[in-house]
Amino acid sequence: MGIRESLTLISKEGKRTFLPAACYTLSRSEKRQFCSTLAGVKVPTCYSSNIKRLGYVRNRYRPEGCIIECYITEEAVEFCFEYLANARTIGIPRGVEEMIESRSGFKVIPTDYKTLCEAHYYVLQNTTVVDPYMHEHLSFVRTLYPTKAKNEKWLQAEHKRSFSSWFKRKIEMELDRLENTISQQIRWLAHEPKRKFLSYSGYGIGGYYYTTNNHDSRSTTQNSDIMVEAESLHMFISKDKNPIYANMLYYGVIEDIWELKYTQFKIPVFWCKWG
Repeated sequence: MGIRESLTLISKEGKRTFLPAACYTLSRSEKRQFCSTLAGVKVPTCYSSNIKRLGYVRNRYRPEGCIIECYITEEAVEFCFEYLANARTIGIPRGVEEMIESRSGFKVIPTDYKTLCEAHYYVLQNTTVVDPYMHEHLSFVRTLYPTKAKNEKWLQAEHKRSFSSWFKRKIEMELDRLENTISQQIRWLAHEPKRKFLSYSGYGIGGYYYTTNNHDSRSTTQNSDIMVEAESLHMFISKDKNPIYANMLYYGVIEDIWELKYTQFKIPVFWCKWG
């Protein structure tokens, strides 16, 4: 019949009958470890309710009952709040929709020109309307240096070094024409961002809220971890002159959030430490 004898009742002489511990039964030390984990867990903002409450144990000798009591109490209060107008439930952060385009913890940062140019290049590299110019410049570099045409690593380095200045000159030449189709976005992207910009510890965009690693160290939530799928050059050895392109997942932590100002619009740039 498939009866598991290990879970049947056990009787001992002179003692009462009892059920043996199941495989999921926790010892006292395991219960304390579990509650300690709940008390210290950090999840992204709006990912869940205040799960830390479940780890708060008033009665250390009956942790299961205490956890259930806290959970039932919170659920009951939230149920009552549903019938009250203009009320906010407890234990749950404000919705993500309220944090779109929100910012926190800003400061003005002057930076060196080299770092600013690097940030500017990554903005151009990840802007769809700039893609045709990226391909055009790479072809231009291949034609300009025919002896280096087969050295993909060198071509990419030269492309990265010279694209921003080439892009600026090209757009200026096209704007000099009486009839041109240059959009306002392309026009201002061709110019470098302002030297002074704002740095934030928290930034809401695209329905998600991001924070820096330093901010998370003082917070009950965790929003600094990030994952990006990107196409990059892969080399078999350090001296490989013909690397291949492939998509790869990158995992990292946000160290800083910059907001670059391009005269008529602003673009956030996340500085990350990749694992």
